[in-house]
Amino acid sequence: MSNTQQRIIPVATLVLCPEEIFNHNSVLNSLHIRSGSSVPFEMFPLDEFQIERYFSKFSKEAKETLARFNDADIAFEAGQLKKRHAREKSGMPLEKFLDKTLVRYLHELLHTLLHQHEDLRLYHRVKNPKTGNYLVARCDLHREVPVLWFTMYKKEDGGIYVQPMLQCAGKDYKLEDIRRYKFLVETESGHYHLMKSADYLALDWLQASQPEQFAQDQVLLSRRIVQKLEETHKVDRNDCFEKKEIGGQPVNCLYLSEISETMIMFTPRWKYEGLTVEGEWKAIHETNRNGEIYTINRDADAENSFIQELKALHPNFAKQTGKFFYLTFADAKKKQWFLKAYHKLLDQDVEIIGLEMLRHFRYSPFAAETVMSITRQEEEFVVLQLKVSFGKETLALNELQKLLLSGHNSILLKDNSIGILQDEWIEQYAAIVKHGKIAKQEITVAKWIMLSLKEGEAQEVMKPAISEAWLAKWALWQDEQAVVYPVPDIVQATLRPYQHKGFEWMALLSEIGAGACLADDMGLGKTLQTLSFIAWKHLQEPAARHIIVCPASLIYNWKQELEKFIPGMKATIYNGLQRNLDQFFKDEATVLICSYGTLRSDIEQLKIYPWSVAVIDESQNIKNVQAQITRAVGQLNTSARIALSGTPVMNNTFDLYAQLNFLLPGMFGGQEFFRKEYANPIDRDGDVDKIKALQQITAPFVLRRTKEQVATDLPAKTESVLWCEMGEEQMMVYNKIKHQIRDSIFLDIKAGGLERNKLNILQGILKLRQVCGSPALLPEKENTEEAVKIDILMEELVRLKQNKALVFSQFKGMLHLIADRCRKAGISYYHFDGDTPVAERAEMVAKFQSEEDKTTVFLISLKSGNAGLNLTAADYVFLVDPWWNTAVQQQAIDRTHRIGQTKSVFAYKMICKDTIEEKIIALQEKKQMLSDELISAEDGFVKNLSEDDVAYLFA
Repeated sequence: MSNTQQRIIPVATLVLCPEEIFNHNSVLNSLHIRSGSSVPFEMFPLDEFQIERYFSKFSKEAKETLARFNDADIAFEAGQLKKRHAREKSGMPLEKFLDKTLVRYLHELLHTLLHQHEDLRLYHRVKNPKTGNYLVARCDLHREVPVLWFTMYKKEDGGIYVQPMLQCAGKDYKLEDIRRYKFLVETESGHYHLMKSADYLALDWLQASQPEQFAQDQVLLSRRIVQKLEETHKVDRNDCFEKKEIGGQPVNCLYLSEISETMIMFTPRWKYEGLTVEGEWKAIHETNRNGEIYTINRDADAENSFIQELKALHPNFAKQTGKFFYLTFADAKKKQWFLKAYHKLLDQDVEIIGLEMLRHFRYSPFAAETVMSITRQEEEFVVLQLKVSFGKETLALNELQKLLLSGHNSILLKDNSIGILQDEWIEQYAAIVKHGKIAKQEITVAKWIMLSLKEGEAQEVMKPAISEAWLAKWALWQDEQAVVYPVPDIVQATLRPYQHKGFEWMALLSEIGAGACLADDMGLGKTLQTLSFIAWKHLQEPAARHIIVCPASLIYNWKQELEKFIPGMKATIYNGLQRNLDQFFKDEATVLICSYGTLRSDIEQLKIYPWSVAVIDESQNIKNVQAQITRAVGQLNTSARIALSGTPVMNNTFDLYAQLNFLLPGMFGGQEFFRKEYANPIDRDGDVDKIKALQQITAPFVLRRTKEQVATDLPAKTESVLWCEMGEEQMMVYNKIKHQIRDSIFLDIKAGGLERNKLNILQGILKLRQVCGSPALLPEKENTEEAVKIDILMEELVRLKQNKALVFSQFKGMLHLIADRCRKAGISYYHFDGDTPVAERAEMVAKFQSEEDKTTVFLISLKSGNAGLNLTAADYVFLVDPWWNTAVQQQAIDRTHRIGQTKSVFAYKMICKDTIEEKIIALQEKKQMLSDELISAEDGFVKNLSEDDVAYLFA
């Protein structure tokens, strides 16, 4: 037999096919190697024949495991998992459930085989990344398990990013430098390792969480990503995160605990701005609280002074270390030492912690008895006499207040027993004691606090502070169908039911001198509700004057809305050069509208006059207690206060303080009280009880309705104008270019006629519209970075938070400028324009539409995105530079307002005041040509212009 006729005997081995993990197929097959054959490699499934003939040296257990590496067995396992999914009804989509469980099944199989057969010789079949062809070569599957860890790093854009690392054989690998197939990683060419289940699942979670979207927001990145990883893995923060420094004078605390049943231990602690430290003194103490890193600069003198004071309390303490002190129960009670020391420490404002946790000190057999009565009323405040007793002992109110403010509900009585204030007592009286001003056994509180109390004894005692007639109307208002006050006839609008309730609520609170914060979602008609209230006050006091304070961009909105809904009421804009207070009174105008900046500048004049209603729109503008504008607003002399804001809390809970202090003077005490009682526990610790307490006490005075709550009352689509007023620098650029264009166009018209210069007119309009967006869009460099539209848009996007928004612009450059600001603000976004491939557009749209996707903003060029897209995940649309072809605008809006949309849609056209944009709107109304002629197209708009129209546009 010739050599060519000789039978070629194959050598069989195992071949690893890592890509099959993603397809849920077998990752091992039988590989036949035929030397000298024209087909050197051939791959077969692992069946009984292959295993018995070629892998007979494997142990019985290993062969049984090998037999499970075939597609039929895996398909059977998938069938069983489908049945399990149907039984358990976990809510997880079947595809996601199968991906998770089948990958785990393959991982367990490979892990088992690796430990059943020591000498596991393998080839692997992988794709050549350069050619796309598959290669077969020797490989090793190592038993050593790589260790997953993470490090943080900063990029040039200032963002912080997560870098997953694998440590294997003493070497660290970046994740992007290796190949990963779910749980299987190839660290070096042909060297494979099995990851732990927890590791590959952590990487899958990280990838799905898109940590890059939080790159510009340290707090969110730490809270949502880094802290989660730190729970299970080592994370090197690499000094990427800013550390908030805390220092100053600490609050001394003493923590009480028991040693067995015979000793009591006293541990000194210190609170620095609400963060507690204890133990041996170190100059700097670092702690992580809710994703933020705090560096506490400890005060050695203050801490040591407190330790010396404690050592002086008892002779035994002098011999002890100072880290903690201890006494026997007998020594603590001897000559009432514990009682005397307790009251001495309270007098020194030391917070005593842990009293209620002591189990072997005797508890008082008495429950707290409380007697409260109204002594007198002083304008908006009520003076109460309050007596709280345990048996024959009456508590001192100042000590009681200190205990409650430090978060404790127990007090040491004179007989050395511990009195416990039950939860029922806390619910009834704690808010009154905490928010009150103590003088001996009397406590002064704002009468409005009665509305926040739960039904019970305390509320019954407080009820006479407010008239029965008013309380009856307040109860009637709770009935959704009842009408407390009709909307004044001078209001030319029909209020929806929830809007009517909002107007009545303002009116009711004004009757008892309380302010109201209307915090409805954007687009629910806060302006109309407020104007209805002003109209109601006007009918009561026809000669009274009212003031509306708002951002400069909204002053014209207010005037237009007032003229639209209350045409008989005269309003005056008090802003810029239009600042003539004498003329306001001379004209007998009723409403003065001014910006926050103007109020700050002219407060000495404006605070003199007694305003009937003071409205502060976008009230988050006064969140900074120390800001001049906040102080100015607080000086307004007014009898009714209204705050409007869709987002009263922008950054943290303390944002509420200045707004509440304006609405309800004196009810929330001083800044430090509010910070310690509410802001710090809520923002730093996520204290659920404090959140509920603050919600309860503010609920009567803050009314918030979301779109979902009142969806049945909403139109399907609301379109509004978002007015923008340029700053001085941007307006100077606009006027300079306008003069250049005007002079050139009129010379051209004079020389060649109007018709021959329509293109020049169109180009001139386009250039001015670019300036309205941002002077940075112009090819020539202008000496300003002002861009009012971008500033206002960013304010709106930050305020929307979780809502999704579409942002359209005709100019690609404008989208890039907005994208840059979004990155700096930590707002995640998608972006496409005419240069974006169609496939990428579809991928972005699919992601944006996904419920799991957390990206909130989609930047789209108007022409690229005006048709063919379904973006119903969004419920807000911003047309940054509205096209005068309203059909195109409507198509853009209808990307989200279409079949499948379950939410109400709010669309905003951004228009610069006193520019060509505003004049074109005026021309539209004047000519009444809207979509038919004037705005059928950009060039169609120009075709319909007369010389007078051109003169008006460029005047």
